[in-house]
Amino acid sequence: MKLNFDFEKGFLDKKNILVTGASKGIGREIALGLSEFGANVILHGRSEDALNKIYDEIVKKYKTDPMIVKCDLNILDEDKSKELAEVISKNTSCLDGIINNAAILGKMSSITDFDLNTWQKVLNTNLTSSFLLAKYLSPLMENSEKPRIIFTSSGVATKGKAFWGAYAISKAAVKSLSEILQEELEPLSKIKVFNFDPGATRTSMRAYAYPAEDPSGLKDASSLLNYYLWFFSSESENKDIRYIEFNAFNS
Repeated sequence: MKLNFDFEKGFLDKKNILVTGASKGIGREIALGLSEFGANVILHGRSEDALNKIYDEIVKKYKTDPMIVKCDLNILDEDKSKELAEVISKNTSCLDGIINNAAILGKMSSITDFDLNTWQKVLNTNLTSSFLLAKYLSPLMENSEKPRIIFTSSGVATKGKAFWGAYAISKAAVKSLSEILQEELEPLSKIKVFNFDPGATRTSMRAYAYPAEDPSGLKDASSLLNYYLWFFSSESENKDIRYIEFNAFNS
């Protein structure tokens, strides 16, 4: 199936979209790209300096109204999630999208050598935070015309791979979480849920996982933008797709 990537500038005007991990890598490119098409991006990250830099760049280039939410997803709990929902609701008319992009690799190790502290940190950041954001932020999407929740997947989500440890397990669980939300939310609301595997991309995480790989042969994170734009398009509303893989739908 070929996706239609014909988007008019401004088709995301006034849409409020949260991007986790927006200060670098794929998240940064998504935030810039959505802003270029008119979205007011809610920039999440852990580094205030990095968030301020992309905030200033967006305001200067695109004249949209971004917002910064600084938070460590490893320590996100129900109270912090409620506070985040309150901040967003006070500053926006509604929430139109949640892009769960932030993730950590932890370490490459056999399961028997994996330490509990790293295990919990990876699961908290990659999985538990996505559950909490869906739980506490999805009510803010009630008034959105085309609300979307987008999870970021990986090739190790569909088949476990030796030495990928907690990261692979977290991505397999996120896949299951997205499928559950699809069945629970889509019949009762306008929310559409997607799970997107961006494939091999030139990022710092990829470099850490594959230190001997030549990064010049990998696609740039900016090449993923059309997929994220498509998720917010009318065409995606009419497609029953649970899992999108970049390579399978590469046009």
